[in-house]
Amino acid sequence: MLKLTRNKSLAISVIGINLVALTLPFAVTADTQSTDTTVNLTVNPVIISYSSGPTVTLGAITPDATGKQSTNSDTVTADTNDTAGFTVTLKETSATVTDMVSGGNTIPTGTGSPASPAALTNNHWGWRVDSLGGFGAGPGGVIANAAPSGLTYAAIPANASPFTIKTTATTGSASAVVWYSARVNSSQAIGAYSTTVTYTITTN
Repeated sequence: MLKLTRNKSLAISVIGINLVALTLPFAVTADTQSTDTTVNLTVNPVIISYSSGPTVTLGAITPDATGKQSTNSDTVTADTNDTAGFTVTLKETSATVTDMVSGGNTIPTGTGSPASPAALTNNHWGWRVDSLGGFGAGPGGVIANAAPSGLTYAAIPANASPFTIKTTATTGSASAVVWYSARVNSSQAIGAYSTTVTYTITTN
């Protein structure tokens, strides 16, 4: 018969304990992960604009040797959602002609500028925006076939050189009233004269 020594008996006992430990059940834990999604939206700047045109009628002038003058206005209005606002410029639509034209006859634009406007001389036309640049107070109303006015006007800028008539710095709407005038005397050829002006509204 095999005899077990004390040391051998102790070794068998330790092995038995380890075997029992391996048969115990494992604990189960949940696995959780998180991820984020960002939803983006871009709202582009837009402009809604209109003028009281599309025609400004100066009416009919019956000239004399001294000259007669007519004046009327147009209102250009813009509305934007751009927080930087918008800018309105004015220019002649044609790249080469700044005259009022009737067939082969013309009424040239005046000689003044927004910084240094001048009263119209006979057989010239021009524009003004009250209190802008060098312009002072305006006519306050339509002038039709009347004696020449001392109000000052500017020459219409050429197509490549627009002039800024209104600037804003926030969202919302704003308007600019543009006055147009022509003065002629009896040396001006008869005819139906016209020209076309372009307003450009741009977000800042």
